Amino acid sequence: MSLINFNQYQDYVDSFITNEDIRYLGHKDVQRKLIQDACGRNCLGNLLTPEQFLRRKANELILTKPRGICGYQLFGDYLNSKDEVLQQFASREQKLIQKQLSTVVYLVMRSKKGLEISSFLDLEQSFREARCQSSMDYVDWRGIFEGRVKLMPSKRHLSYFDWHRNQVSFTNSDNFRVDNKRAHSLLVIHVGDHKMFCVNATCDCEFSKNASRETYFSPIYGYVIFFDHIIRRIN
Repeated sequence: MSLINFNQYQDYVDSFITNEDIRYLGHKDVQRKLIQDACGRNCLGNLLTPEQFLRRKANELILTKPRGICGYQLFGDYLNSKDEVLQQFASREQKLIQKQLSTVVYLVMRSKKGLEISSFLDLEQSFREARCQSSMDYVDWRGIFEGRVKLMPSKRHLSYFDWHRNQVSFTNSDNFRVDNKRAHSLLVIHVGDHKMFCVNATCDCEFSKNASRETYFSPIYGYVIFFDHIIRRIN
């Protein structure tokens, strides 16, 4: 049920009132009280509380408003510096959109507390979610290319590591599935052509040949590693 069409919480509650309720319970307040008692205290209707209603409606409204750019414009068009890492992001954007390429990026940055954090991110998904709002945690790529925003490691990325706490987490993306193998450090599997590749620079396994590895330096981002996988077949 979409909550956008309800102006206020009472309108949402009224949507649970049936014709039979109206027939036997003439007063609107009595009808609403019955619905809140019946649906709010058991699993029959799973009625949201006023606080839950406001929060979910706000989230739905956000999802209806584009926060990126749609159509054929590229975020890379807003690049206004000679930063080598940003230039590499821009050079891959079109191929990522056309599904010719799938790229995993390794990034190490310092958090607001000055502590090192790092992650492996699915670049195509990050661009796509920012173009037309499809994620609550989208990245402002236009701001990144204009120099107003920094790309930061996130717990939503394929792999996220907090160096201070020595904590690591893994998350599958739209394009990749994570296979955490200690011997390989990290393996990712492309969901389209099912090719697996290893991100461990010291590993000489068969999977290391399924993606090219390039390192670039930026005064903003330090050394950033790009793993480019050429998509052979999409299922």
